[in-house]
Amino acid sequence: MKILLLNDEFYTTGASIAMLRLAERLVQHHEISVMSRIKGEGEIKKQFQALGVPIVDNVKEVDLVVSNTLMTGAHVGEAGSRCPVIWWIHETEIGRDMLLLHPQLAAGFKSAMQIVFQTEYQKKVYGSFLFDSPASVQVLPFWNDAIYKREPIQPKPKQKKRIVCIGTIEPRKRMEDTIQAVDLLDKETKENVEVVFIGKYLQMSPGIRSLAEAHPKRYVFLGEQSNEATLAYLASADAFVLASFSESQPLTIWEAFELEVPVCLSDLETYRHIGLHHGRNALMHPVGNVEMLSVNLRMLLTSTALRSSLTRGAKSLLLKNLSHDWSEEFERIIGRVATRWEIKKLGY
Repeated sequence: MKILLLNDEFYTTGASIAMLRLAERLVQHHEISVMSRIKGEGEIKKQFQALGVPIVDNVKEVDLVVSNTLMTGAHVGEAGSRCPVIWWIHETEIGRDMLLLHPQLAAGFKSAMQIVFQTEYQKKVYGSFLFDSPASVQVLPFWNDAIYKREPIQPKPKQKKRIVCIGTIEPRKRMEDTIQAVDLLDKETKENVEVVFIGKYLQMSPGIRSLAEAHPKRYVFLGEQSNEATLAYLASADAFVLASFSESQPLTIWEAFELEVPVCLSDLETYRHIGLHHGRNALMHPVGNVEMLSVNLRMLLTSTALRSSLTRGAKSLLLKNLSHDWSEEFERIIGRVATRWEIKKLGY
């Protein structure tokens, strides 16, 4: 089958990595090409090329399209009349907000043959768009088992306790909260901490940026890194922080679980749908509550027993997920959608 993977962009995001992992499976049985909505370079593009997947600039004759992220909704609307389209939506509340700002994205709900979500929570968020959508809807959690398929990760050397934050530096990710939380730590703890930010820099408020720049050895901005380097930094972390105000099912959480790194998360409803619980497999704080994030970090950095308890609970959840192969199920979805399209062409 000729399958086009329509990605949003080629810099490193959880959604882009998810599409790359799907491509790794599909190239074994199908003819794959990939196109990005936003033209440009990036680490993910290099990895598609390393797989031997052609990078194309326009939609040619294909049997099926897998369209990645809510931002490709207008493209789904356009392509859905010509071939079957599977719309893989990763966003939650931020996606709903984008639909209100850019109504043309909602065309995808009318034209997709299949919509794939990561969590039941997303069905709740997009309920008003789904009620009259002809698309079939399936929830298929995406997790990562790539670390288990590699040589053991060699942690990056460090001199201090290390907190790692991975993701695009922009308002939704609330990277600023981690800077403020670390600044609230007592002097002795703070002086023995290094915070490493990995991800493309887009925006940060001037005040917090100035605070970070005043302590360049404490707050280190590495920009986008290769997957290997990112995992090496994550493996060396004493804590991983993701303080976002909107997420679906971040890949980085599962990677931290695999590497037995304790995580601090904002308390989002979506996490309860994937089995995350405060004190059991993660520490959580209300979105924007910097004081509680600081307290959670202090506990993680100082309590060996707590770290051990959390990482054990996290690993248990991950291993239960790994007993199911998400990419195998996604390939079955592709087969079912292709069959339904053929039936539709026959007029049934």
